[in-house]
Amino acid sequence: ELRLVLLALIGATFVGYPLAVIALAQLRPKPFWHRKDAGLPDSALSASIIIGAYNEERHLGDKLESILSACANCANPVDIWVGDDGSTDATATIAGSFADRGVKLVRLPRGGKAAALNAIVPRTVGDILVFTDADPLFDAETLPRLLAPFADARIGAVAGAVETAGSAKGGAFGALDRAYRMYESALRTAEDRLFGCISADGGLLAIRRDLMEPVPPDGTDDFHISTAAVAAGKRIAFAPHARVFERPITGNAKTLRRRIRITVRGLTALWRRRALFNPLRTGGYAIGLMFHKLARRLAPLLILPLALCILVLGTTGEPIWIVGSFGVIAGAILFLIGWCWPHRLPKPL
Repeated sequence: ELRLVLLALIGATFVGYPLAVIALAQLRPKPFWHRKDAGLPDSALSASIIIGAYNEERHLGDKLESILSACANCANPVDIWVGDDGSTDATATIAGSFADRGVKLVRLPRGGKAAALNAIVPRTVGDILVFTDADPLFDAETLPRLLAPFADARIGAVAGAVETAGSAKGGAFGALDRAYRMYESALRTAEDRLFGCISADGGLLAIRRDLMEPVPPDGTDDFHISTAAVAAGKRIAFAPHARVFERPITGNAKTLRRRIRITVRGLTALWRRRALFNPLRTGGYAIGLMFHKLARRLAPLLILPLALCILVLGTTGEPIWIVGSFGVIAGAILFLIGWCWPHRLPKPL
């Protein structure tokens, strides 16, 4: 029966929980920030946009242009900050070229993204701190849509929608990334209607200044910053129409290294926020945090014992398990070839 338990755990994490949340969310009214045609509330809140950049000469110019265009459609006072984290390319030069358009550059020694953010935040003056990576581009409505949920006093942080640029090429990983973004957006929208978004993506997030905490260097900065709102008794809203568009990362090895780094740092950040797993303190959010973050990261560890179960059952002679055993062996061979000689496999594999 072990195989059934393992399958149930994997299925509950990636299928059961999302379907249950999406179904239950239909019973709750949409918040106004989920409706694109709804008028946005007037707000005098000011905002500071913060970018920590390291060797981003390829993306930073386009990024700042997109932010400045978005600012033109936003009535809120906005200032823009770029922290150059000891770049060895033209990142600082590009940021400095926008000085006459109001972009402020802070040159820093190489210390990592967390150190750069911690150095910039005390210099800013905005009521709302907006964090965004150096590559995803804003659209015209990004800023007003991102700031709108703060009209609700229960909202402490807002997660924007990070979408993959449709025209960009990213091979198989690019297509998978686009599919994953759609899945994640649907899940975050449903969670927001029930108990609040679980966390925000570093591509675009905002938090009230008085809730901001120093960012530790060994965790994921976006998770730590956004969940400071939940730790303070507030909610994280998901603004699906506050969008940035990200180019998919090309190259399987680069994608894999990025996913490993995010997973390890994500588990570290979850341990630091372990108090939020208490449902007596955070209610339904604790369940969402368990399935959306912790179980999702640990579920792949169940694949190995599940594969061993299938191989053992294959020795019984039942056709279904014999076929399953061949599938496990074929998958293992493909994995080893792809790991050691990635260019030997046909592209779909």
